[in-house]
Amino acid sequence: MNSIRVAVIGAGPGGLATLKILREASTSERTVEVCLFEAEQDIGGTFKYRAYENAELVSSKQLTAFSDHRFPLDCSDHISLPQYVDYLESYIDRFKLGPCINLGRRVTDISPLTMGNSEWKHRVSFTNSGTPRKEGEEYFYDCSYIAIATGLHVSPNIPTIPGIKNVRGDIFHSSEYKNRTQLANRHVMILGCGETAMDIAYEAIKANAQSVTMCFRTGFLSFPKVLNRFQVFGRTTGGSLPIDGLITNLFETAYVHRAIAKSRLRWFVSDTVIKRVMWFLTGTQAGCNQHIGALPNARLGRAYVFLNKSHKAMPYLNRPYKQRDPVLEFMGNKYLDPPEDANSNKWVDTCSFPSHVNSDGTVIFEPRPDRKDWRRLKDKTVRPDCVVYCTGYKQDFHWLSPSYPTNEQTNIRNIIKDDQPEIAYIGFVRPGVGAIPPIAEQQAMWWTALILNKMTLPSDPPHYHLLASKNSRIQYGVDYSAYMSTLARDFGGSPGLMQLWQEHGWRVLLAYCFGASFVTFYRLVGPFRLSAAPEIVKTELMETIIRRGIAGNFFFGVVPMVFYGMVNLIAYVLELVGLIPPEEDVLAVQSDAYNIKG
Repeated sequence: MNSIRVAVIGAGPGGLATLKILREASTSERTVEVCLFEAEQDIGGTFKYRAYENAELVSSKQLTAFSDHRFPLDCSDHISLPQYVDYLESYIDRFKLGPCINLGRRVTDISPLTMGNSEWKHRVSFTNSGTPRKEGEEYFYDCSYIAIATGLHVSPNIPTIPGIKNVRGDIFHSSEYKNRTQLANRHVMILGCGETAMDIAYEAIKANAQSVTMCFRTGFLSFPKVLNRFQVFGRTTGGSLPIDGLITNLFETAYVHRAIAKSRLRWFVSDTVIKRVMWFLTGTQAGCNQHIGALPNARLGRAYVFLNKSHKAMPYLNRPYKQRDPVLEFMGNKYLDPPEDANSNKWVDTCSFPSHVNSDGTVIFEPRPDRKDWRRLKDKTVRPDCVVYCTGYKQDFHWLSPSYPTNEQTNIRNIIKDDQPEIAYIGFVRPGVGAIPPIAEQQAMWWTALILNKMTLPSDPPHYHLLASKNSRIQYGVDYSAYMSTLARDFGGSPGLMQLWQEHGWRVLLAYCFGASFVTFYRLVGPFRLSAAPEIVKTELMETIIRRGIAGNFFFGVVPMVFYGMVNLIAYVLELVGLIPPEEDVLAVQSDAYNIKG
């Protein structure tokens, strides 16, 4: 009887999903033994150990939930981090994963096994915090495959700022932030402009900080996680539609010609339209009701950046800069801030990143005369007594043998390196709009199908990466919908329209065409077919489409489908007449490049 043994590293959502999918793939003909190692004493990863008061998911429950373990229908669209950890606990209980999870086991080394007679290829060495280690005693687990799911948010990234120790007060990374008492009555400086930075800026205001200054080098693209609070022609729009459920499948994700995908045309077109709509509704194209922190025009859009969906602090960032637009006022168009924030007289200053800190604790900012916030603060004294690094994280694999690839060296779907498919990285991409947990589940299905010989190694070029400069710190950005669809096509989980109609009926077909790339869609057919998937689609996922209303489905559904459908049709015709050449095999190109270097 054939058998394989898999080590999963990390008990966050990616590790748990991988454990569950691998266990379900075990059969009497080919057993799959899985052992998960987690350094902490509990599951949850970042969602538990780097959480803070009042934090909640910026991705909706509909998108974030695993394909076969959904949140209750009466649960709010966006849940708190403790609620999400409870959800993960219920996932473990429902699928009886507990016996395979080893908590308090910190992996110290992963190396190839050199013994020629061993049936296993890799050795995972670890410490056991529950058992005092005796001198010379070694704990290890030998296996044939390894899934690394330690996550993107573990080791803090702390850039060097000369003189930062001259700050007379607290200096800490956002991973150490827990509640408002750390900010109360302080002069707070926040370094960074991501979603955590926005959260902490808002918390500082609510904690009655004496001043709040947010520093960043480039900028951000701000949108609320829920589309509402617009006044159009004097009438206030209702609804509570999560923004991550707006992108439709048909012709934007499914049935997209490779030449259109490669050109990123659909991203650039949608950016152009959204910018005009945002000006029409809020008076600015920089983002939704965003009057400061605009990205350079060359980087402003879906193809380049991660959408910042922590929007609560924007009324305070906008306050020094927001001006009335007489045209929009005449039309009756504007964005309505929550009354508590709109009526406040507080604000958050913004400026360029610090170049250094003087001996008396005064911050000197990098000169940026092109930025109105720098011009506003350049002659003011900013002397914080609380500095919070919201500068993200870096990946550290010191425990991994150099003979193994790191996540940055993967060349097939950001999961594996083609010559070492037994080592997988789960959850090491970040979507521009979307959530990492469902991506991790999709990646786990992809890798499971690969190692169990249910699919062949794909060799077509990827067209899902966000566009980033070579000097950018983050090179692992992806378009959520394009990436999910690509993985599904690889392992046979991407359904055909006629197949959906014949097997599941018009309601499921309609939901698939108009819905976002919910992971449950990719379990309607294929090797991971789920019997409960049609009912989930017809109820919970269809509800997200119904909530858009007639106008929403026309503008966010019908119009893009018709436009992109025509564009894709033209591309297929051009290919038929030989005007679009075939794509090169990405593995062959890489092999040729290697031979040239050699």
